[in-house]
Amino acid sequence: MKIKFISTFVIASLLLTSCASVFTGAKRNVLFETNPSGAKVFVNGMEQCVAPCQIKVRKDDKVDFRLEGYKERVVIMDADFNLVAILNGFSIIGWGVDALTGSLQRVNTKYVKVDLEKGSNKQVFNDYMDKGNITKVAINTNNKSIETTIVLNR
Repeated sequence: MKIKFISTFVIASLLLTSCASVFTGAKRNVLFETNPSGAKVFVNGMEQCVAPCQIKVRKDDKVDFRLEGYKERVVIMDADFNLVAILNGFSIIGWGVDALTGSLQRVNTKYVKVDLEKGSNKQVFNDYMDKGNITKVAINTNNKSIETTIVLNR
């Protein structure tokens, strides 16, 4: 009887290894809507869809909403502890796999609605240029990024 219990426990712990990664994963489907509709939805700088739409996102993803004639809005996806990970029990391997795959935390919302304000993002740049000068432009080809330093006049 004791051997049967131990073997059942060992088999169960092996089968339930990395439960959060297997059952839920690190991404979650989220419905994005904008008012007015038709805004382009960018996740981490990559265009994904036109709102309203449903896409999979991870924790800490930066979601941008852009529509001509409106100010850009940004949402950072928040996450909570993934309760399915508790099924790992005492399995260090399971906790490690879930941590490496990002499945210990999961996006905590299924719906995001953003109200866009009329205006232009170009105006923000023009305001800075009226009050300052560009002192440095650094182009990093490895990271594919451009860093601009604007010094504001007093």
